[in-house]
Amino acid sequence: MSNTKQALIKTTSKNFFKHWLVLTQPLHKMNTQSINVTALFLYYYFEFKKEISNDDLAWKLTFDYDTKTKIKEELNISQDQVLRNMMTVLRKDKVIVDNKINKSFIPIIDLNKSNSFSLIYKFEIDG
Repeated sequence: MSNTKQALIKTTSKNFFKHWLVLTQPLHKMNTQSINVTALFLYYYFEFKKEISNDDLAWKLTFDYDTKTKIKEELNISQDQVLRNMMTVLRKDKVIVDNKINKSFIPIIDLNKSNSFSLIYKFEIDG
């Protein structure tokens, strides 16, 4: 294939979501702090989805106190209010809607069936 460049990114399932949000940043304009929090919410949602088929229950567990505590620890956030403020920003930016991550920020992937994901950028060049 001409005019194509491919790069392989080896990562963990936890870091995949951060890579996903960083690579799609030109589309959503989230800052680093918002990307870090959103990536961990996505990671935990996908972890819960491995065991739970009910989406609403998986989202409820994702935004549960225990999960938020894990996220605070992983991001070295010492105060509850800091995470709450970050979540408020994500709600204002429509990243979190009704205690779920907005579908436009969720990669379509089944980590139970495959260990790879392709993200394709297509540029249309004028002139």
